[in-house]
Amino acid sequence: MPQLKHYWIDQVEWWSSRSLEWWAAHLTATYVGGALLIMGAKFEELVLLKLNEIGDLAAGVFGPVAFLWLILGYLQQGKELRISSEALRMQADEMKALVSQQVAIVEAQNLTLLNHEASLEPLLDLVYAGAGSGNLGKYFRLTLSNKGSYCEHIFRQLLVWGTEINAARMPAMAKDSSERFIIMDEFDGGVEHELRFYYKRISEYVGFQGFTIIKYNKNGADSLLIIKKPYKTIIGNPEDVPDFMLV
Repeated sequence: MPQLKHYWIDQVEWWSSRSLEWWAAHLTATYVGGALLIMGAKFEELVLLKLNEIGDLAAGVFGPVAFLWLILGYLQQGKELRISSEALRMQADEMKALVSQQVAIVEAQNLTLLNHEASLEPLLDLVYAGAGSGNLGKYFRLTLSNKGSYCEHIFRQLLVWGTEINAARMPAMAKDSSERFIIMDEFDGGVEHELRFYYKRISEYVGFQGFTIIKYNKNGADSLLIIKKPYKTIIGNPEDVPDFMLV
């Protein structure tokens, strides 16, 4: 019994796995074969038919076969359209994935360029080094050090309320170098001044780093409070870059 059961299961699976074309071909062959057998059995009557009667007979016999293959062609065309649509969808998905990969590559390249540019950034630090006086009046000593990459064409600019009140050029600075300079006492007590240092990197891009400076009185003497501001990278021709930096 189990073998017989498996046999019929195999038979059902085999017959159900046949395609529509297979069934249509076999049905057509069976139908045409049966029609020919019937016409062969009535051959004496067939030869006596008139031409229009033969045409009607042919239309009646082969009409169902033609209709069957017409439906099969319609179904086959729909199947091919579905396959074509699926292929187009898969192609669109592949194109979308390719575009996503290209975007990711561009983003990675941009990130690499940004990281490389950041590695070329000088790291400036400003320290108050005391006060003094001379023929021109009172001044403050400041020390600028660079812990980052080499920079040149350094230009310092002292601003108050966005207006320049003092500016001067400074020599190039290598990594782990420092430069001492003086600024005349042009500070108003308790007012925030900004001391900017413009520079050109090795990459030829221009940037600046700024420090907030406030003069205050300590033990009867003037002193400076220095706070570093976030630096800003400049690319192009922004209005706040000194003219000589754009040459």
